[in-house]
Amino acid sequence: MKLKKIFRKKTFRLIFTVLIILILMAIFLVPVLVSSSGGRNLIMARIGAAAKGKASCDTLSMGWLKGIRLEYFRFNDNAGQITASAKQFSAKPHYLSLLVGAVSVDLAVNDGNVKIIGPKTQTVELSQINSQVSLRPPGSKTAFDINMVVADKTESKVVAEGNISPGAGWSLRGASGIIDVDVNDLDLASLKPIFTLAGIDVQANGRISAVLKGELENGRIKNLDAGVKGKNLDVTAPQLKGDRFKTDVLDVKINMKDSNGLMNIDRFNIHADWADVNAAGVIPTTLVSLLDFTKAGSPYNLKGAFDCNLAAVLSQMPYTLGLKETVKMTAGRLSGDIDTYAAEGRKGIRTHSSLIGLEGIVDGKKVALSEPLTADAQISSDSNGLKFDKLDLTSSFAKINCFGDTRLLNCSADADLAKFQAELGQFLNTGPYKLAGLAAAKAKLAFTENKISAVGSSAVKDLRLTSADGSTAYEPAADLNYDAALDRKENLLGVNSFRLTASFGQITANSASLPLVSDAAKPLSLPLSAHLDLQKIQPFAVLLASFPKEMQLAGVLDSNMSLSAEKNNYRIVTDNTKITNLKISYPQQQPFEQAEVLLTANITFNPVDKTYTGKLQLTSPQIKIKGNINQTVSGGSAKLDGAANCEYDWAALSTIAAPYLPKGLTLTGQRKDNISFTSRYPINQPDKLLDNLTTDAKLGFQSAEYMGLNLGPTDVDIKVSSGLLKIAPFSTTLNNGRLNFAGEADFKATPKLFKTPAPLRILENIQIDDKTSKKLLMYLNPIFADAVNVTGIANFSCDKLIIPITGSNTDAEMIGTVSIDQMRLQGSGLLGQILSFTGAGSQGQNITIHPTQLVLEKGFLQYDNMQMDIGSNPVNFAGTIGLDKSLKMTITLPYTLQGKAVRTGQESAGQRISLAIKGSVDKPQLDVGKLIEQQAVEKGMELLEGLMRKK
Repeated sequence: MKLKKIFRKKTFRLIFTVLIILILMAIFLVPVLVSSSGGRNLIMARIGAAAKGKASCDTLSMGWLKGIRLEYFRFNDNAGQITASAKQFSAKPHYLSLLVGAVSVDLAVNDGNVKIIGPKTQTVELSQINSQVSLRPPGSKTAFDINMVVADKTESKVVAEGNISPGAGWSLRGASGIIDVDVNDLDLASLKPIFTLAGIDVQANGRISAVLKGELENGRIKNLDAGVKGKNLDVTAPQLKGDRFKTDVLDVKINMKDSNGLMNIDRFNIHADWADVNAAGVIPTTLVSLLDFTKAGSPYNLKGAFDCNLAAVLSQMPYTLGLKETVKMTAGRLSGDIDTYAAEGRKGIRTHSSLIGLEGIVDGKKVALSEPLTADAQISSDSNGLKFDKLDLTSSFAKINCFGDTRLLNCSADADLAKFQAELGQFLNTGPYKLAGLAAAKAKLAFTENKISAVGSSAVKDLRLTSADGSTAYEPAADLNYDAALDRKENLLGVNSFRLTASFGQITANSASLPLVSDAAKPLSLPLSAHLDLQKIQPFAVLLASFPKEMQLAGVLDSNMSLSAEKNNYRIVTDNTKITNLKISYPQQQPFEQAEVLLTANITFNPVDKTYTGKLQLTSPQIKIKGNINQTVSGGSAKLDGAANCEYDWAALSTIAAPYLPKGLTLTGQRKDNISFTSRYPINQPDKLLDNLTTDAKLGFQSAEYMGLNLGPTDVDIKVSSGLLKIAPFSTTLNNGRLNFAGEADFKATPKLFKTPAPLRILENIQIDDKTSKKLLMYLNPIFADAVNVTGIANFSCDKLIIPITGSNTDAEMIGTVSIDQMRLQGSGLLGQILSFTGAGSQGQNITIHPTQLVLEKGFLQYDNMQMDIGSNPVNFAGTIGLDKSLKMTITLPYTLQGKAVRTGQESAGQRISLAIKGSVDKPQLDVGKLIEQQAVEKGMELLEGLMRKK
């Protein structure tokens, strides 16, 4: 037993010893394996795969103490854009730091070279790269010493050295250290390949030199001595939409130093072609209140001035600054100054700025501000706090004056809206409407440590908004009263009361909370009450909310609703919205009148997740709708579903929906319909909603009238399954005949087209009249252009019918056959001309259009031979009629060139007379000049033949 224990102990020791030896061998063999040719090839292959290219080196060596060293390293990317090489590259990790998850490594590049090929084979080369970087974890100093030459057509040397202790997450916030940068005559255009490779779309030209020596302490600038010189600078980017930063000369000189918490600015000078900024003084290194800055005995002082050629700036950056496209600036200067002063035991700050001589040219006409625009401020302090001795803004169109202290600041403002637009509107976009009216405002502001309270009122008299098409909205007098407080600590705007009173009614809000940031102390809570006269607010709805201009409203709206939010979930609720004595009028429609309409709604939506759910119920004597809609999002896919129960009277609904229905369509009938739908589509592609829609509905009406077509009772089954729409075959009465129809559409297709599934006899023995003639038949044949007292019986069979849902009318296609019997009409100018050739009168003639095959394609209706018998006289039409009302047709008369008449069913003895039809669909004319020319040629030929016989 004892021997067994001894044997077991020796065995364990042997195994443990072998394991230790194996581990040590593995540790010592790793550098050998890595430094071998096989290890080198494997590592180069991994580097190439990671960088999407091919990497190689002559030698690779590794040691646990000396790190990794590559000799004569080379790299080429697969795209042919980057070529890199280095005589020597080394990396020396600090393994103990890596074991605890901290990056600590020394990197060195000797005699490196990187060539980058950009667009249009533009090449930039970073050569003579000799750099050392000692990366250390946050809290420790990272040292760097970078030297290289940037070469395109010329060479520029770039040197950067220093050491820095980065803040958390390797950011400059909280960082400390020293930075020294020297850039010598760098050509910005040469950096374009680098910008392209980095995905930065910036176009930069010019040359720049810079010397910067700075020191950071806990994320703040402690010392800075900087000089920047630029020549012929021109920088732009697509985001600027044509705007650019451009100056032939840029000279920046900054020298400031921190001393015991005070930043001494010896020099802060910026000079460009169009601006000069100069400042000097002593300011705090950390942001302090204005009160501390202006306290008597404070060590702070500041003196500065700026002068800007505003015309030059506006010319360079018209889009960014909102300048009109048609304006060319010619003059204008914006200048100002700021300084501190001490007088009568008080210290203060005063500033003055002015905009003078602003001029430009619009469409060859000179425009200018009639008076300078000036701003003045004078702020001081005493034992009670800050004193605002003056805060004034003066112009020809507005005046703002403020005075007081932090306990109470009194502000007043007056503006002439027409003058405001006439003055600034010459240069800047002041909105889509022409403005008129007088505005006045008064407010009292109170300041505490964390809160700004405001109580005030505003009034507008004779406000008039006029759109480009001449639509006008007028308000004789509107008043706004408010009591609000901004809590800077809680990032919250609290509204104690808000009341807007105008001729169209009143809107109020009380005890509202409006958060300014997402993590404010309270969520959004906005209760609203409204009492509105719809007739008076309708003109504003037309201008501001795209309400149909032809539709007229009347009635009184009373509503209580609330808007609330919790994080990103917003909720709109109303259970007490009522319209009394509602009347909606629309041209050629019966007015829709309801004594009372009730609306309830509960809608929740999340704009971040793009989810929402809602319930809505509308109740009135003639229309009742109750429905819900929901959208959820999962894995980048949205699911939308909803349902509605509807009871409505088409006669009433037609008036409301008239602006969105085909003009002239009227419907009648009481309906009860249930509609449900669902769709799943990519959340970032809302246009795919129809592609995946599934719904099942029944729609119908008691009667309908459109373009002279009178339909009887109709019920239509509509089904959509995964984006495939199908309308089941149905039949109904139409103008004492029959309409037969069916169709389908694939919403996944582009463009989306509605098609008949098979050949179909769409119209059977329908009666035509003046309306169908003017609206439809004039596109079939030009004789219907100005015809009156039209009667007849029409038939139409269709082999193919395609109607575009999206796209243009030119996507429509049709192949079919049309015929009309027992037709009579009067008053057609073109028909009168035709009858004069046939010798028949314009009264009492039966007209028959023989079955004619029609082809509609690319916006043109074409047929080769439409025979129209006027009595017993055959008249034949051929050519094309455009949906754009163009005509290219010929008509063949029932007479030959030899003067012989042709009757229907008879063989013609000789060539019949053919004429062109000129003009348009609504104004066609026979080209008789062609007939005279043709007859002259015939007579000439006959005379020539006679002379030849005599010879």
